[in-house]
Amino acid sequence: MLLSEIAEKIIEKDPEDFLRYAVEVGNREKSYEDSLINPLIDHYLYNELNLCSCGSPDTTLEVIRRYLHIRKEWKDLSYDEVQERYKTELHIDTEDYEQYGVFQFMAYEIDSLGFTDHGSSIGYCWLTERGEMFLTVLDAWSQHNKEN
Repeated sequence: MLLSEIAEKIIEKDPEDFLRYAVEVGNREKSYEDSLINPLIDHYLYNELNLCSCGSPDTTLEVIRRYLHIRKEWKDLSYDEVQERYKTELHIDTEDYEQYGVFQFMAYEIDSLGFTDHGSSIGYCWLTERGEMFLTVLDAWSQHNKEN
């Protein structure tokens, strides 16, 4: 899904969202797509996650991006591979009681915001359409930051 399509879905659902000032319905030009990265990140940061910009929001967004990637790919991984990715990509040792508690809180919160869904266990959650859209925005943001 293109960033412009994500932005259009957001303002279709909430026409009063501040993102409406950045959206040009139907525009799919590369420069326009790039211009949507920061407004979309702001939308997710402030309107979806209900965070402020103090501290290190970039670090928080990067951790969420990595977590969503692991959850997107978990079906193709063994349990041990998922745990290893938590250790290497998130620096979370799920065998450590306190670290696991913090990790689970993040997983529950991301799930409660509708970016993931789960059946009998939060540990086996998967991405929802909202989660896929958010991950697309986060990947574009990450790539943009690497290039600039």
